[in-house]
Amino acid sequence: MKKYNDTEQEAVKKTWAGEKAKLSQMSFGEKLEYIWAYYKLHILAILLILGAITWGVHHAMTYVEYRIYGMVINSGQFNEELNDTLHDTLKMAKHDGVNITADLYTDESANMGGYGNRLDIYVMSGQLDFAFTDQAGVDYLVDGKTYSGYVAVDISDSKIHEYFGLADNINYLVIADLSGSEEYMDNFYKLLYEIEGE
Repeated sequence: MKKYNDTEQEAVKKTWAGEKAKLSQMSFGEKLEYIWAYYKLHILAILLILGAITWGVHHAMTYVEYRIYGMVINSGQFNEELNDTLHDTLKMAKHDGVNITADLYTDESANMGGYGNRLDIYVMSGQLDFAFTDQAGVDYLVDGKTYSGYVAVDISDSKIHEYFGLADNINYLVIADLSGSEEYMDNFYKLLYEIEGE
C-alpha cells in the first residue's frame, strides 16, 4: 500500500484535523484505499451496530405471538389468506396472531418429522384450537390418547366449508380450544355463526 505524508504518530494518536489534512492530499481512490486500510474495523463495527438496531426495530414492530392454532388434517388445501385476515376478523391485539397449519396427516408415514409425528407433537404442545378434517381425522383426534375434550361438527353442507376453502373430503370441524385464548376463541365462534348466517 502507498505510504502517505503523515507527521502524526500513527500508532499512538490520530486527530480529526490530522486525518482531514492527510485526506486533502489524496485523490478519491486513494482516500477510499486509506480509509479502508485504517478504518475497516471501525466501519464493520458501525455496520454491525446499525444492522442490530435495524433488526431490533423491525422485530419489535412485526413480531407475532400465535394465540390461536388451527389445523387442516389429511389435506393441504385451505384459504391461506386467512392466516393474515383472521387477525383483524377476530379483533386480535397488534402482535397476536392466528396460525393454521395444513398438510398434517393421520397416516404417520406421511406425517413424520425430525422429532416424531408432527400432528401428535402439535396437539401435545397445545397448538390445537380447531381442526378441519375428514372422518379419519375425527377418529384420530376424538379416539386418540392425548386429549378427550374434542367436539366434532359436520360442516359438509356448511358455508364454513367454502369460507375456509377446504377440500371436498374435509367435512368436519373439530373444536379443542387447547391454547386457552378464551376471548379470541369466543370471537372465532361468533365468526362461525356469522358465516352460517345465524
